[in-house]
Amino acid sequence: MSLLVFANVVLRYGFDSGIAFSVEVSRVLFVWIIFLGAVVALARGAHLSVDTLVTLLPRRARFACFLVSYGLMLWCCWLLAKGSWSLTVIEWNNRAALSGLPVGLTYAAGFVAAITMALCLIVGLWHSLRGTLPGTWAGRNATEPHETVLPALSSEKMQ
Repeated sequence: MSLLVFANVVLRYGFDSGIAFSVEVSRVLFVWIIFLGAVVALARGAHLSVDTLVTLLPRRARFACFLVSYGLMLWCCWLLAKGSWSLTVIEWNNRAALSGLPVGLTYAAGFVAAITMALCLIVGLWHSLRGTLPGTWAGRNATEPHETVLPALSSEKMQ
């Protein structure tokens, strides 16, 4: 996508020509990259979270908040999947003017992301029901450094 846009800019301003379909193709690729990046961030637990209240709660209350939170996120995934699928079906037979790509391909990114995020959330729920909560929900504070002891440092302290 970057090469396509760069080549189009060079051709447009340097040679007074350009790649006609580059704007449409780069827009579709950008939407797909954003949605797939959101899936990766969810899978890694890298989305922003405010855990001020959750860390103060006892374990059972944290677990209840975890279940409510994941339930709401699954509901949002359902809404995103339903809406994206509807728009994909509606727009699939419409073609972009220059590239000829189906317009529904852009909306399909939301559908794929919603399904993949829902799977990640279901796996997280499965692990939590088996006793393993993710970091914040388990009561670990993300600002505290992890306790790791390097072998070289522990042997130096012993001398």
